[in-house]
Formats: sequence, C-alpha cells, structure tokens
Amino acid sequence: MLIVEDFYSFMNIKLNSMKKFIEKKSSCLCVKILLFIFCAPSLAIAEWHIISHANLNSDKKTQVAYTENRSGHSLEIYRDSVGAVRARFTLNSKLNIFLNGICPTYQVDLTLVRNTSFNDAPCISNLNWSEFVLGYITNNNINSLSLDALLNGNIIKLRYVLDNGNYKETSFSLVGSKRAALKVIGKKTIINP
Repeated sequence: MLIVEDFYSFMNIKLNSMKKFIEKKSSCLCVKILLFIFCAPSLAIAEWHIISHANLNSDKKTQVAYTENRSGHSLEIYRDSVGAVRARFTLNSKLNIFLNGICPTYQVDLTLVRNTSFNDAPCISNLNWSEFVLGYITNNNINSLSLDALLNGNIIKLRYVLDNGNYKETSFSLVGSKRAALKVIGKKTIINP
C-alpha cells in the first residue's frame, strides 16, 4: 500500500510540474502574439518605399526613397540629375504653409541638429515643402554627415513654424531608410560622414 501511495504522490508531483511548464509556455506564447499584434501596425507605418516622381522639365522619372508618418507628413530622399542628394519634408496638408524664409530644423536621434543644407546653404522651400541638399556625389563618393545620420539613425524630428505663427514638431522612423535610400542614390556610393 505504501508503494502505491508513493507512486500516486510521485505522479501527482510530475503532473503538477508538467502543468506549470505548459502554463508558462502558453503565457510566453500569448505575450509574443500580443507583442506582434501591437508592433505590426507601427512597423507598417515606418516602412520606407521606393516611388517614382515625374520630372517637370523632362519625361524622366526620379526614384525616391519615401516614408509617411502617422500624421500624414512625408519625408523623401533622392538623387537629382546633377548628383545632388536631397531630403524633402512635406507637410500633411496643402492648407498648412511654412512661414516664409524659415527653414525647418531637423534632428537625427540626439546628435545631429541642423536647419541648413550642405555647406550651410539655406533650404529650398515652397509653400508646403522644404528641401535640404545633403551633399553631392562625385566618383561614387559623397561627404555628408547629414546623409550618414539619416541612413544610420533611428528617428528624425522636424520642428517648423507655420505662416500663422504656430510652432510644430513631427518625427519619422529611420528604420529601413538606408536600404531604400541606397537603392535610389546608388548601392556602390560610399558615404563619408
């Protein structure tokens, strides 16, 4: 009788440990599923794509690395016909207009803060977009701290003033920017910060 009780006791302990193991594994799986569900939409928003823009002066199309944030602002990186690499920030509505003559400030992560183009030239602005020249490609080389930051950073924040005097800020994920930008500026391009 003692052997049977020991056997039942042993089996009970074994079943309890198996039950705890299964509960632990299933809760771990639930956490993974929840993380995927909550992170998937933000990953989709943060994607960089390659799109084509028609040039106004010719029939050629320009390949552009493009992303749009949750508030509808867009950020583009492209190479123009003379080898300049540019970043264009566009507001989310044609009703929003930049204050004339004031370039947005951009900050990549916690390091690079700028509101000028390459060689401290001012940005190029229209009513609802501003563009920065990041540098010029010569012999498959470009010297650009800004481009290096955009391709290797995590987040870019842009701060700007609207024509009504309101100060605004928006941000973009830079995850995937390197892959997309190198496709449009040239995979063999060497970027020197």
